[in-house]
Amino acid sequence: MLSGTLEAWKEHKLMCKTMRENREESLVAHGARGGRKKVHNDVNRDFTNWFDKVPGLSNENQLVAWMHRSEAPFISAVASEGDADGSEVRVEMIPRRVWREDPHFVDNYPKGFREWLQLLQRLTVPSFCMDTEYVTRVMMLVGHDNSQQTDIGAYHFDALIIRGAEIVEALTAATRVEDLADAFVWIESAYTSNTAPALLQDIRSRAELLHGSTMLADNVPVPTRAINNEVAFMLMRTMTLEFDICLTGLCGAAHLNGREGVVRGDDPINNERWTVRQNDGTCVSVRALNFVHIRRGEYRRRSP
Repeated sequence: MLSGTLEAWKEHKLMCKTMRENREESLVAHGARGGRKKVHNDVNRDFTNWFDKVPGLSNENQLVAWMHRSEAPFISAVASEGDADGSEVRVEMIPRRVWREDPHFVDNYPKGFREWLQLLQRLTVPSFCMDTEYVTRVMMLVGHDNSQQTDIGAYHFDALIIRGAEIVEALTAATRVEDLADAFVWIESAYTSNTAPALLQDIRSRAELLHGSTMLADNVPVPTRAINNEVAFMLMRTMTLEFDICLTGLCGAAHLNGREGVVRGDDPINNERWTVRQNDGTCVSVRALNFVHIRRGEYRRRSP
């Protein structure tokens, strides 16, 4: 056990050394072209900050990594220079069986990233604990020739985000009191002490006035599918993630039953209803009882 730990630590240090050398080599090349170190660092900082500021992207990346952690993936996020709001960033999960076993996988990557991958392919002991960390590569395609700015980093999973996604799945799979209570605790953790009480009171008020629910211990409403749907959407909106649904139980517009889409928010005209954008781009206003949460592939950040 100890020898395995020491070996993993040696390999981790080797990876860090390689990444550091790649950055130093990039800085030397920048200086050879007449550039200044500060400008180089500022450009790199602006480049990575741009990805950090794309709403929901970091949560999308880590949830994709978390759902596939048994495959030891790294997450690739690629954008083009002209993407103003990050809506066109492409996220891809690349599992270990691809990046490690395919000898030609590294051929289409920049030199620094290629060397890092080649090192990673040679390692015999994982250098990252896939239950606590994940690796993300961000790439910006620049100019008419699509030259590449690339950065690689290891990140710790955010327990609040992972737990939030788990609670959403539980809320929309059943109507258990403990799941709604977990959601209340999550909201208290995700929001400030000034904001959380107001949000929780709004949930209680809607539960009583709109859904006819009563309060249980700790002021948690008796759960229903409609209440759970609303709370689950609130959690996903807080994490800036899409809430995929399928319409169901509609009578006046029965032809819409079975159609899929995403919940965009509460109806500004009727607070009993929610605005759903269907896959064809049209929007309908429905009650929370008339949609069910579905999983359509990977978690995705909310579109603008």
